[in-house]
Amino acid sequence: MLKKITFIACAATMSLAALPAAAQEEEEEPRTTYAVTMLKFADGADEERWLEVMTNYINPAREASGASPETIHWIMMNPDYDIITVADMPGGMASFDSHAPAGRVAFMEALTEMVGGEEQMEALGDEMDAMVESSTTLYTHTHP
Repeated sequence: MLKKITFIACAATMSLAALPAAAQEEEEEPRTTYAVTMLKFADGADEERWLEVMTNYINPAREASGASPETIHWIMMNPDYDIITVADMPGGMASFDSHAPAGRVAFMEALTEMVGGEEQMEALGDEMDAMVESSTTLYTHTHP
């Protein structure tokens, strides 16, 4: 019985000693969330035109909306994908909690203005879609 009481007392003491560390409310370091998209160009796609659209419209619209430009990585010797783009997501994973996150709305407004209106935006979207055979997007974030 004495062993049992001693064990319980030790366990209680150990748990109390751990409370201040568990109760500390240190501010969590911010995380950066990324969208990583792998693209396979369609046969006959004008890769230079795709790059031109990224350079002249997509990345300037991202910057106008407060996001960083997407980085573009050409893939060597991979039959599944030709390019990987990496884009930060300023709203983080909370961007998925809304159908119209503020950053996405700001990006679409800036892009629509840059291309000259809704009709031009739809035409550009169709053009970009026709250049891509397939794509996969993964989401990840840093861990402080």
